[in-house]
Amino acid sequence: MKIERLISRFDNSTEELLEEINIDNISIEVLKAIFKPSEEDPLMYNPHTITDIEADKLKNIINIQFDFNRFFYQLDCFRL
Repeated sequence: MKIERLISRFDNSTEELLEEINIDNISIEVLKAIFKPSEEDPLMYNPHTITDIEADKLKNIINIQFDFNRFFYQLDCFRL
């Protein structure tokens, strides 16, 4: 079983999924430090909303520009 983690970008107005950015190069330990998952979701399988706080930390790791005026973002996890 392979796990894939993505940053999903959605349009604020239509809620349409516009882009998925693979972030498998970021370790689960780093993601846990950024998102602080609950005890019920220690491996971060559930979606996590990305706010400006998480975005600032992610920008130091990957090359991504967040525009919260136009889009909303979430961290998603899928099993392949």
